[in-house]
Amino acid sequence: MSFVVRVHREDGVLIAQASGSASLADLCGMASMIGVTTSRSNERRAVLDVQAVDIGLAFTEHLHLGTFVAEQLHHLERVASIVPERYRTGTSEKAAQKGGLLLHTFTDRDLAMAWVRER
Repeated sequence: MSFVVRVHREDGVLIAQASGSASLADLCGMASMIGVTTSRSNERRAVLDVQAVDIGLAFTEHLHLGTFVAEQLHHLERVASIVPERYRTGTSEKAAQKGGLLLHTFTDRDLAMAWVRER
């Protein structure tokens, strides 16, 4: 299944929704695209919705992903990621936070949207 990313905006928040099978390179590409898009448009908040993505990353790949996401999205005030419960390990999230990014991972879209919109 192809990896597809769709981007739209809701109330000042950039939302990237992905689907399909994704490798580490695919997920890093998504983060890079969101980083360029938000920096060029001066957006400050984003949601990375990967609920429809089949992710098969090893532990070290999760660490690399979190570090890369922090590097690409460092200019954002808040980033929420939404993942299926079965992929909720916290490894990428902690690596991104260690890299200085205010990122939290959720399994519920409404909670993620509420958190990313907080002032």
